Amino acid sequence: MTAPWVWGRRHHVALLYGVLLAGIASRNLVGLVGSPPGLYVDEASIGYNAWALGHYGVDEHGIHMPLYPEAFGEYKNPVYIYVLALISRFWGMSVFLERLPAALFGMAACIFVALAVRRMCLSDRAGWLTLLLAVLCPWLTLESRVGFEVISMVALLALALWCLAQADSGSWRWYLGAGAALAVAIFAYSTARLEIGLFAVMLGMSYAYPWRKHWWVTLGPISAGYAGFGLWWLAHPTALTSRYDLISITRDHPAFGVALSRFWANYQEYFGLDFIFFHGDSNPRQNTGFAGMLLLGTLPLLVLGVIWCLRHIASPLPRFLLLGSAVAPVAAALTDNGTPHALRAATMLPFALVLAGCGAHALLAVPRRWGTLRPASTLALALTIGAVLGEGIWFNVDMYAAYPIRPGVALAFNTGYLDALVAARQVAERHTVHLVSQDLDQPYIEAAFALLPPPPAQPTPASPNALLAPLHMVQTEILDPSALHPGDVVVLAATAPAPAQSDRKYANAGAAVYVIDG
Repeated sequence: MTAPWVWGRRHHVALLYGVLLAGIASRNLVGLVGSPPGLYVDEASIGYNAWALGHYGVDEHGIHMPLYPEAFGEYKNPVYIYVLALISRFWGMSVFLERLPAALFGMAACIFVALAVRRMCLSDRAGWLTLLLAVLCPWLTLESRVGFEVISMVALLALALWCLAQADSGSWRWYLGAGAALAVAIFAYSTARLEIGLFAVMLGMSYAYPWRKHWWVTLGPISAGYAGFGLWWLAHPTALTSRYDLISITRDHPAFGVALSRFWANYQEYFGLDFIFFHGDSNPRQNTGFAGMLLLGTLPLLVLGVIWCLRHIASPLPRFLLLGSAVAPVAAALTDNGTPHALRAATMLPFALVLAGCGAHALLAVPRRWGTLRPASTLALALTIGAVLGEGIWFNVDMYAAYPIRPGVALAFNTGYLDALVAARQVAERHTVHLVSQDLDQPYIEAAFALLPPPPAQPTPASPNALLAPLHMVQTEILDPSALHPGDVVVLAATAPAPAQSDRKYANAGAAVYVIDG
């Protein structure tokens, strides 16, 4: 019988992967409801529409199986919603379940970037070091814990990179897999609609010269994806551009030189040390406030990864990594709202992690290549891993302990809304509940998520009250005292003044419930 320590020594790589995979599962699933706290309106919209599609086959407006479900003033991307719809079909809906696909997509992204590096570098150690970087990465961590659509795009890009790494074997099936992942990514997040086209051009520049057999197979699924997207766009010409028109760098119709200057200024910000390593996105829904989007210890690995790719520039995949990294923030730089914006720039994330993994491989290779540098290079490797571990563990402790109570986080996630809305419906009994949207952020969809009314059976014009009517609720911009009757219930933000002649029945940090006196 083999002793446990002998088995462990023989299978240490498998053990390391197992430990890191357990770490990913823990990071993504533990405390998913409490960190971040509350539920932002976009999450509530995604959750309710997914539940409605899973149980009734229609979205909140009664549209049967839409490609892009319509929300308040915009259209949601379908990949995340339809995965969640399948989950909700069997397990219902809750804050945990709404964020569960994000956790699963985040796990997939970690695994695929690690497998891509392992295949590229032919190194198990480089693979598990990449997995370690992904486990501890702040950017990926938060996107794996918030129920937004963007993480599905990140996972699909990571899958495409792994397929391209496997395609070095010469099999056309891996190129087909890469193309299919990129094609689906078009429908995963808004910025991917432009970025996938740019990545296709970069693929051509990387694989067409010198010609790599079968690479062109990737273009088939991508073309089919754009064809399907184009047909939907022709049928709904302004549906997917109305939001962009409000936030683009050309929204005020500037001169070409002004627009180009804005683009260049934005583009540089996405590669700036401040965004990537020091402060990150200022929005607490997209960054915990602990540090930048990547760990500072990742910086030397990224530099080494770029150098490693330059040394292997004759190979198509290292060339694609560099070109893909260069164009990854282009779509984000075309917008001028919340810049730098971590979600719109998330196309950078899989490329950054794979580059850092290649840098880890380069650092691992130094002792074998130049024996006289072994002590110094070993020390550099130990210090780099130590820095990443130390900062990564500190980040995770901060995320669970300090982030949920950090100023502005509760407000950013509408913390307390769901509980207040449930309490209001219980207090009201047969009376009407008035939701004041001047004080609350899109309360109708939070109420729909909390109480799950059936969606309209037929296509219905966009109106909050279509969903609220079965709940005996109405949404109003400003509270009208003349519309109130004794026994009616009013839900306001916790900081809003109480209505006249009312009695507060419930309150938390986010919202308060008042009953109009008889």
